[in-house]
Amino acid sequence: MRPPSLLSYCQCRHTLLKPSSEPWITLVNLSFRRHRSGGNSKNNKWSNKSEERWRLTNKSEERWRLTNNSEERWRRPTNNSEERWRRPTNNSEERWRRPTNNPEERWKRPTNNSEERWRPTNPRTPFPNARRPSPLVYDIPKIDPNNIPAFFEVHVKQWSRQRSLPSRLLSFGIQKDEIKPLLDAFVHAVTAGELSTSEGHHTYVLSRFTHHLDDGDPLHAIDAIYTTILYTWASETAHSERLRSAGISQSTINRIRALAEAGDRLFPAEEFPDARKFHRKIIMHVGPTNSGKTHNALRALAAAATGVYAGPLRLLAHEIWERLNLETDTAPDVATASRPTNPKYVRPCNMRTGEEQRIVDEYAPLTSCTVEMLGLRKEYDVAVIDEIQMLNDPDRGGAWTIAVLGVCAKEVHLCGEETAVPVVEALLRDTGDEIIINRYQRLSPLYVQEESLNGDWSRVKKGDCVVTFARSNIFKVKSAIEAQTPLRCAVVYGRLPPEIRSEQAALFNDPNSGYDVLIGSDAIGMGLNLKIRRVIFEATSKYHGTRDAPLSISQTKQIAGRAGRYGLHGNDQPGGYVTALLPDDISHIQKAVDAIPTPLKTARIGISSTSFFAFSLALPPNSSTKTILSAYYYISRIPAILRQQKINLKYVEPLCNFIDARMANMPARDTIMFLLAPIPLRDVAALEVVQKFLRAYQDEMSVDLWEHLEGSSLVAALDGVERLHAEDNTESVTSVMIAQLESLHRAVMIYMWMTFRRPMAWHCVKEVAVLKLRLEKALDWGLRALTKLQPGKDWERYVKDHREKAKGAVIYTRQRSALEKYLDLAQAESVAAPIDGASATEPCRH
Repeated sequence: MRPPSLLSYCQCRHTLLKPSSEPWITLVNLSFRRHRSGGNSKNNKWSNKSEERWRLTNKSEERWRLTNNSEERWRRPTNNSEERWRRPTNNSEERWRRPTNNPEERWKRPTNNSEERWRPTNPRTPFPNARRPSPLVYDIPKIDPNNIPAFFEVHVKQWSRQRSLPSRLLSFGIQKDEIKPLLDAFVHAVTAGELSTSEGHHTYVLSRFTHHLDDGDPLHAIDAIYTTILYTWASETAHSERLRSAGISQSTINRIRALAEAGDRLFPAEEFPDARKFHRKIIMHVGPTNSGKTHNALRALAAAATGVYAGPLRLLAHEIWERLNLETDTAPDVATASRPTNPKYVRPCNMRTGEEQRIVDEYAPLTSCTVEMLGLRKEYDVAVIDEIQMLNDPDRGGAWTIAVLGVCAKEVHLCGEETAVPVVEALLRDTGDEIIINRYQRLSPLYVQEESLNGDWSRVKKGDCVVTFARSNIFKVKSAIEAQTPLRCAVVYGRLPPEIRSEQAALFNDPNSGYDVLIGSDAIGMGLNLKIRRVIFEATSKYHGTRDAPLSISQTKQIAGRAGRYGLHGNDQPGGYVTALLPDDISHIQKAVDAIPTPLKTARIGISSTSFFAFSLALPPNSSTKTILSAYYYISRIPAILRQQKINLKYVEPLCNFIDARMANMPARDTIMFLLAPIPLRDVAALEVVQKFLRAYQDEMSVDLWEHLEGSSLVAALDGVERLHAEDNTESVTSVMIAQLESLHRAVMIYMWMTFRRPMAWHCVKEVAVLKLRLEKALDWGLRALTKLQPGKDWERYVKDHREKAKGAVIYTRQRSALEKYLDLAQAESVAAPIDGASATEPCRH
């Protein structure tokens, strides 16, 4: 029996249950609590028929026991004087009750249903003082870096017994009757110490055990590491005879070898032979925000005969493209809109993003692009890769890793945080490249104000930027500020097209525009040049699909650092200020600003079209797209400094199912193209349109734009906004209309994304460009029209709620209310759906 500290419990109605053992969860140095939904699951092996069941109370030494005596339902086995439950009378209608001296009544008689005797007011548990079921909770394993083999050998048997492993190996092509012999042979070899030699430590990359357990899911990481080692070991010729003697067929051994070869990426730099021909000079510009690091890199780019800029956002690529075509640069990090241009510094520059290309000159020497669109075969004199710390980003970090390893440039400038220096040095250790590190200090001071706004929007001033993390909140805050102050607000957030975001930023930067306050999402933290005097955090947590999570120190620093940009405030006192709407958030901001950056441990690497194609050939015929992605994650052998880019199979599964169902015969190259496309899987309205496009591509190899847009409610919304614009009817504009225009814009950008890759099939190039311009014009006018709206009851309730929380009336926890969830579905006209997770990056990924 497990020790009490590792026991977990749950209840089903009145029956108390005890879980059976699950060896994989009882890792040494790990503490887990797992609960399951009920006793009807076929996988649930918890006994419902035991004559005696136990329930652990809040005191680990005390337990309640159910006896077989029908007259004595519950009894206290100890002599504790406190009696939690008792049998009060012989009255059959009153089975149980709380002690009368407790004012809180937890039990009630709900109905006359004989099957439902009693139930709690809180339906989660009938026991108010009992430990409640909770999701999986674990501690990150503490593995001694100097004694990794001990952990590896001790836990291999537990790993081999986990329930999900056989089904996974079966999907990878191992016969059902061969799974157990294969695992037994592997376990025997590991426990005998055959893989723990100095040579084995390098061959099987055992150091991954100490590097890959800090992303919130250590069990998943350990599972992947063990699976990779299994395939690497079983693919070696020296072990073939042992496997055959254990009953493993030669065909299975051949499949294991093919999969291991497909996943061999131990030396990723060798995947870019063109870049290895160069002796590159890598110049790192590292420091905090507002330190001039990007400015120095851009000066080198502007002076180069040929060069490329690669950034994280379409908006940044657009901004650099605009600056280079208007003038070079005369002051560090000064927004283009804030100063005149000088024709003598003009350098022709083209722009390439996943959804758009702007060709100024076919032979332009400079290019501005997003990182995913960086050409790795073209040679440059200078390349600038911005926000280099994003190579550790779980969702997009692979693009930065590929850019660092594969860009063909004589001089490569990497701009970003100092935390990325160790990882970059490790990545380039075997390439022969020269690395120079330039460190910068902030050009103007940053102050964290001791006092918050105390929930009062009337205290917002000219030059303030309010940062919030849901689109619904952006318009709520905008309306509240404009109702309580004479100020007008511009808005910047991830779902807006880059042209509209640029125009909104220009309005805020222009002191004579009448737009004195900026309301933005975390999009403002990614290098936008804005005349922000003070940053106000509406909250310091962000919704991530299922829960609110606090902002990381890096995110908080980056957003806060946008205050007081050097050179943007003229003769005013230099420096920027940071505060929060509510007092409770000040401490988090102060801690983040004062924190010493923690160096990154790993970079990310994503799946390539070559790897995808290799796995599709090595796996059994007709394997699903999801199986191919799973095999890549579990089998690929990578160095310890790298980690697999996060593949959210739950998020990608609808697209995988659609591809398998509708595009079963599609070539692997097209499959990986669709998987990498920025398809808006969380935008239901846009996804419906995109699915029509994809069906037409599969069935006819020709996608007519208007054929699949006619009759759409999104097009009707565009027509409606254009009609209101013609009538100058600003009062009828709603944020739901704006959300519909944004959804249509995302679908249109997917079509444009495809025109650059399959122009013969996605042939409506002129039509999609015209529609894009119509949408951007309607969005621009619609956002301006919303500024004139007066706040309704929802806004007043929002402001009142914030004020009550600021006064300490309730504990402030940012949870989505039922109203917000209702509005997220665009069923009301007051707000629209929240920004997608990673909203500042997702619209511009490729």
